[in-house]
Amino acid sequence: MNIYENILSLQRDNNPFVLITVVAKEGHGPQVSGAKMCVLEDGKIFGTIGGGALEFLAIKEAVSIIKNHKPSVLQKYILGEDNKVIDAVSTGMICGGSITLFFEVNGSKENIFIFGAGHIGQALAYHLNNLNFRVTVIDSRKEYENSCEKYAHKIVIEDYNTALSTSRIPSNSFFVIATHSHEMDFILLKRICSSDWNPKYIGAIASKKKSESVIKRLAAELNGKNIPWDRIYCPIGLKIGGTTPHEIAISIVSEIQSIQYAKEGNFHAKGNYKTILSI
Repeated sequence: MNIYENILSLQRDNNPFVLITVVAKEGHGPQVSGAKMCVLEDGKIFGTIGGGALEFLAIKEAVSIIKNHKPSVLQKYILGEDNKVIDAVSTGMICGGSITLFFEVNGSKENIFIFGAGHIGQALAYHLNNLNFRVTVIDSRKEYENSCEKYAHKIVIEDYNTALSTSRIPSNSFFVIATHSHEMDFILLKRICSSDWNPKYIGAIASKKKSESVIKRLAAELNGKNIPWDRIYCPIGLKIGGTTPHEIAISIVSEIQSIQYAKEGNFHAKGNYKTILSI
């Protein structure tokens, strides 16, 4: 498999990586301009930029870039004993010359799981398709297997009670609950809150009146313990108006984006849970 095939595979699997390219070379050096190497979060590599101390330092920098969410960067490395070049990193190598590397960040997309492939689920997948999200739609109905195939990265047809139980759910994922059953919506809300998935956002479709009973029931059935109240949005969406599936989807996507970018001051539809629970 060549490096471009590896890049496509990593992107399909939503794995973050840094593509390192030799963009300039002066004097002696272990590789030619244009040489490339992919570095994954765990330090695994595909391709090479020449091995030795240079490659060791480059891998270390790439792993740091991924883990600390740094931007792409251009870095010059001295390959000899002369350390006078500004903004260059000394490798300790003695072959002479220098190498300039471009570290191109290919971060993974945010994961969002949509329970329900009905009108709202389809509209959400449509609007999220061009944003920085990896969309998984889950539904228990076989006839909805192809409902979101143009926009979702993955469609899971499985009983809601067991769906995703054998999958690795990335921490800080977004969850939207919009099934065809109010009771199933509650079961899923309870399931997510009881899981070890550590969600960043849990949004559940409900009217204001319905949400009050849902919140009270959730607190009672989980004894009020370890419930991530600050991450539960029920009713879901920002208060921007609209009643059609696409209008509702836009309000939900707007809410998710405000959380993704830590924007405050938005008018969320969610109720005041402290008032509802009298806590």
